[in-house]
Amino acid sequence: MKKVNVKMKALLDTDIGGDIDDALCLAYLLNEPKCELLGVSTVCGNSEERASIADAICKSAGKDIDIVAGFDTTLQPIPIYPTPDGAAALKRWSHDDFIKQDPVAFLYNKIQDNPHEVVLLGIGNMTNIAMLFQQHPEVQSLLKGVYLMNGYFGSEKLPDPTWNWNSWADPLASKITFEAIISDFRVFPLEVTEQLTIPATKAKEIFKEDNKLINAVLDFGGPWLESSEQLTLHDPLVAVALFHPEICSYEKGTVTVETEVEATMGETAFSLDNLGNVKVAKTVDKKEFYQILFSHLHGESFRES
Repeated sequence: MKKVNVKMKALLDTDIGGDIDDALCLAYLLNEPKCELLGVSTVCGNSEERASIADAICKSAGKDIDIVAGFDTTLQPIPIYPTPDGAAALKRWSHDDFIKQDPVAFLYNKIQDNPHEVVLLGIGNMTNIAMLFQQHPEVQSLLKGVYLMNGYFGSEKLPDPTWNWNSWADPLASKITFEAIISDFRVFPLEVTEQLTIPATKAKEIFKEDNKLINAVLDFGGPWLESSEQLTLHDPLVAVALFHPEICSYEKGTVTVETEVEATMGETAFSLDNLGNVKVAKTVDKKEFYQILFSHLHGESFRES
């Protein structure tokens, strides 16, 4: 009997725009043979240009993916309106233009059409996802899983609450999302993802400009890479762990989010609890992660080398 290759169905909710790790996460999903990417929703300031950037990266990979420009305002107001720095590169890449639409309806319809089969990946602020759970609480039982890049549970205090960006950028949305009951709810916090940091010079060595997709990722994310002088692969870990769960270890518990005290707005705390609703990543196999990510972007020759 011929073996049937069943793909994992995924939805990506992202604030793609300038930070190169969002673009790399999307690129990985586009190149992962076990992934069926059902759609992308964008979130955060100027979500229309963010949607165009996502579309340009998809088109560079020869993929036609359903994309919607989601919320550019937050449930809990923040003092800034972030804009996508990478939008300047849009003039160099084929892309569609977008207007803001309803991300809740978009995500809900995709999940409802594929009950118990979809994993929702959240790698931006949680506004789209929180609104989905608020307007359609039943969707929590229809999802196969939710994987988030969110939270910080390290022993040392962060220099600034904004470092925990995906929570700080909409604390109330983060709180609502962390309270959801999902059959497979996994979180990849900052103290784990920041272990996946390499100097910008090393990243340039690894990124071979040998295909159109990588060229697009570097064009949209290159200025950010130059200014930061390093590359931290926060968001790609979320995607890689979906298809290679062995690269992380987890602890089960609950997560709370600060939504009242301005000085610590968005701060997250983890409580160990075997009956909790969330599995939080505690360790990552860095070598295996790098090999998986870059071999998917550049081919098996990377793994061999």
